[in-house]
Amino acid sequence: MLKHKGLLVSILIGGLFFIIGLVTLPHYGVDWDTINHLTRGQAYFSYLLTGKTSFNKLPEFKKYYQKENTIFFSPDQSKELIPRRSFYQVSGYDASYYLNNDKGHPPLSDILSSAFNFILFQRLGIVNDIDSYHIYLILVASVLIGSIYWFMQKQYGSLAAIVSALSLALYPLFLGESHFNLKDIPETVFYSLTALSYFLAIVGRKKKWMIISAIFFGLGLGTKFNILFLPVILFLWTAVFLFHSRRSIVQYFKFAPILLVFPIISSVIFVASWPYLWQSPIDRIIQTLSFYKSLGISSSFNPEYIYFGFNTYAIQWILYTTPLVILFFAFFGIVYAITKGRREKDKKALLLLLLLLIPIARVTMPNAGIYGGVRQLMEFIPAMAMLSGIGATLIVKWLNSYIAKNLKLFSYSAIQLFIILLFIPITFKLISIHPNENVYFNPLIGGLKGAKEKDIPYWGNSFGNVYRQAIRWLNTNVPKNSTLVLSQELMPNLPSILVRNDLTYNSAKRSGYFKYGEYVIGLDYGSPFSQIYYSSRYYARTLEPIHKIQVDGTSILNIWKNDINHTRKDHLQEMKLTNISYEIVDDGILFDLKQKIFLSRIYWQFSEKNCEKINLGYFRVSSDGDNWIYTPHNLPDEAPIPIQKTQPDGDSLSYPFGSEYARYIFFHAEPKNSCVKQILNAQVYYYPDASTSNRK
Repeated sequence: MLKHKGLLVSILIGGLFFIIGLVTLPHYGVDWDTINHLTRGQAYFSYLLTGKTSFNKLPEFKKYYQKENTIFFSPDQSKELIPRRSFYQVSGYDASYYLNNDKGHPPLSDILSSAFNFILFQRLGIVNDIDSYHIYLILVASVLIGSIYWFMQKQYGSLAAIVSALSLALYPLFLGESHFNLKDIPETVFYSLTALSYFLAIVGRKKKWMIISAIFFGLGLGTKFNILFLPVILFLWTAVFLFHSRRSIVQYFKFAPILLVFPIISSVIFVASWPYLWQSPIDRIIQTLSFYKSLGISSSFNPEYIYFGFNTYAIQWILYTTPLVILFFAFFGIVYAITKGRREKDKKALLLLLLLLIPIARVTMPNAGIYGGVRQLMEFIPAMAMLSGIGATLIVKWLNSYIAKNLKLFSYSAIQLFIILLFIPITFKLISIHPNENVYFNPLIGGLKGAKEKDIPYWGNSFGNVYRQAIRWLNTNVPKNSTLVLSQELMPNLPSILVRNDLTYNSAKRSGYFKYGEYVIGLDYGSPFSQIYYSSRYYARTLEPIHKIQVDGTSILNIWKNDINHTRKDHLQEMKLTNISYEIVDDGILFDLKQKIFLSRIYWQFSEKNCEKINLGYFRVSSDGDNWIYTPHNLPDEAPIPIQKTQPDGDSLSYPFGSEYARYIFFHAEPKNSCVKQILNAQVYYYPDASTSNRK
């Protein structure tokens, strides 16, 4: 029994994380990217299960309201009346589509999450449609936490194991995204388990561990290509280990054949899990590598993060988003790995150091692309957690040597307990910001409030997780038969089955300055981009929020009611400016408003004689004539206000601005003889009482 004590404790620790994950799962939403992955996962899962390229007798989807605060399947109608078809089973996106049109990340985790949905929701009807997908994530995250405890207990003792497990479980980004991140969490798990299994295989010369490592590598390869950097780490570590090994290298030659089996096992898992490759594997793998190259290389950097040509964005983000207790212990763990770790005959500390540093280094190199924080390289987190465990052990030994023994104040056990208790503050902090752990910033930058003040790019980006919290409030508080829209992003990010049945949920109902009274959900996260320019500015600048979801007193989501009663006082009045001048130039029209004003909209009529209809038009505005803001709606295809007719409309053009401060308006028109350039009359509407206080 004692022999397996570590294993039993690791199972208990992993099981505890799993149970907590299940209980809290309904608090989390659907990641932006996940909506595409779930659709694809369902298509491939059905294909692998049935062999058919179209969904096999897919029942017709019936709208219902799934109570958003429970993991169980709990609709507002009798369960027997609801065909258990997933919201993300889309008829037009079946296997026949993806077998010819797939691209991007490999689909293994998409498929596995769909398998959980198939069993728990479609067949058993126990877990609700949305959360059933995410149980897969909670499970693999729990396996990693338990595995790290077991590994560290074997290598460094119980204290290192406890601190390592706590550091991983309480790492805000890992904790939060383990509930909804369909790519980065499984990749982090498979990446780490591949490395740890490989270590056990080489050090112990155990073939079974090499086979296990190959399986995990294949699973990681089938999830995301980040794992392709891992062989570099393992090669470097192996070279150092063999060089310093007291054993004869000849002993390892007998072990070498199993290394040849490694790529075979991994490749089989990778190819078998991605049917898109089956038709032309070489060409399509090359295509996928090109996709990753386009993501990983960037020519556009925020100069604030560039030092000597290196991009420090990831380093700074890690420094500001890692809990101080973990940073503190990890620092000493790194010091140990660099100094005393070389004395280890098995060089395990070196492996952990490489697992930490190389993923960070690859996004620090010149022209490396990274955005949205560090969720794209989460594989560094388990290594940091384990180095924290080593650092904590080192500190305890030092304290015991110099305090407990010399001053006789504390026992060794008391010091260990003290170290563990240091995780209490971060635990309470995460409870206070739950379920928005992935927007945590530590005191070094002043929390999320400080990150916003310093304008850290994507400072409050929950990647759509916060939508579920918003809909819970709306379902409870808004009147019957109200209209609900998203200010931007896609409606599947907030599945309609989580929306009360009497609510009209349709983002095409955005009314802008018409103010039809729709309720609007809008994210606030410091993105340098605005996918829907007008909505992102109009609601935030002209309306008073009726509800905010906040972290550290900082809003990450606003809910507005688009009517007169909730309009900011300085945007209640709209006036018409007619004394404007304009110049017809080769590629468009330049309007001079003669003064700087807060723009509401522009309108003009034009002649349709001896001219061509416009095929491309877009606006830019400027306050000084030198610095221009592009308003990214390409006319006539993209309507800033969905309920408004496509512009131009006949012989007139109407375009809204998000209370933009400007004197000049430039309209680019193609072709050069577009009818819109033959202006008959023009008016500009503006907010005379507005100020720069609401600018974003």
